[in-house]
Amino acid sequence: MAAKNQRVDHMDLAIDGLIFDLDNTLFDFDGAFAGVANKFYEQHLKATTALTRADAVAMMTRWDHDLYATTQCVPNLKERRFVRWLSEWPDTGLDIAALNRWYDDSMDQQMQPDLEVNGLLADLNDRRVPWGIVTNGPSTMQRHKCQALGLDQLAPFIVISEEVGYAKPDHRIFRDALDATRLDRPEQVMFVGDSPATDIDGARRFGMRTAWVRRGRQFPFELPPPDHTIDSVTEIRHLIDAEPTR
Repeated sequence: MAAKNQRVDHMDLAIDGLIFDLDNTLFDFDGAFAGVANKFYEQHLKATTALTRADAVAMMTRWDHDLYATTQCVPNLKERRFVRWLSEWPDTGLDIAALNRWYDDSMDQQMQPDLEVNGLLADLNDRRVPWGIVTNGPSTMQRHKCQALGLDQLAPFIVISEEVGYAKPDHRIFRDALDATRLDRPEQVMFVGDSPATDIDGARRFGMRTAWVRRGRQFPFELPPPDHTIDSVTEIRHLIDAEPTR
């Protein structure tokens, strides 16, 4: 562990705390969403569109990525998703309310705790490593995900953009997370996330160290690279100081 007043600027120094993004970091949201989109095609689109399953799922996935990139703090994010679906496919026989219920039931079936990830998080608690979750999105939706995945029982704190009124990459949400860890300096903390801009560059600008969950992608050349690139959050085990932080 670094001395109290020492500036941490070497990769071989210990990490005192961890902050995790939620979607596509602790939870494979893209995989779950693809499962829901495939089910939607099978149950509601197959007989009403000339699109192939692959093309329809790709469209829904692309729309969702665009939506999350522009409406992270908007409480009606889900409704905007369904307006787009029903404007593209008006012959499903569903309205917004019915589609909302169908989506929630279908997504719930996709949300299963990841035993390996939750085991890592439980180990952090056993070792008294300060950590928490910072996620952009509507409060009700993100809280529900954490409950379904068993993360609410593990996380010492969960910071959600809608609840605090600002979203990653705003430095204030990283400050809130740092304060919640009770650590003194951002460089003591590693932020683990999948978004190059909102997670990695946002945390870097605040002064945190970073681990990028690449998910088969290349990191954007126009951004400073992350400190670490990983394929799963479980790979951070070897980066954590074995000694208790406090």
